[in-house]
Parts: sequence; C-alpha cells; structure tokens
Amino acid sequence: MRGKLKDSNTIELPEYWTESFIDTESITVNLTPVGFFQELFVKEIVVTKIIIGNNSGSSINCNYTIFAERKLDDKLQVEYEGQSPADYP
Repeated sequence: MRGKLKDSNTIELPEYWTESFIDTESITVNLTPVGFFQELFVKEIVVTKIIIGNNSGSSINCNYTIFAERKLDDKLQVEYEGQSPADYP
C-alpha cells in the first residue's frame, strides 16, 4: 500500500486489512518527508489505522509505503479469485 499524507497524522488502512487477514506484527511503514526536513515516526499501529508523529512540530507532509504479511499458509501467494493454488489459471 502506498500514498501521500498531508496535514493529517493518520493513515487509514483498507477494510480488508483485518487481524484475521494481516499479521499486524509484520507491518512495516516507510515515510519520506516532502518539501522540508521532518522528524517523522510511527507513533502507533492499530487494526484500522497508523498514527504518525512529527518531533519537529511542523505539519506532516510525506509519502508512505506500507508492507505486511498475510496470514496464509503460502505467504507469497498473490491475490486471485480462486479458492486454492490449484485454481490458478
């Protein structure tokens, strides 16, 4: 997942990123400040959102990427419409 965060400190996660689907302990967030130096950090990760902090006291303006492992037997499985790996085209 990727996006831009401006004048907010909350990244909303998609509805399908539930605790039964995503291993919340594996969530990794990369933050890239835009325009000026910012002391950005991940303040808190909850099931539906990620809270970003900024020690420099300025408003947040950054790009982000978020990665997480799925809770599946085959963690490298890509999204598809089948029910099992046997359903691949």
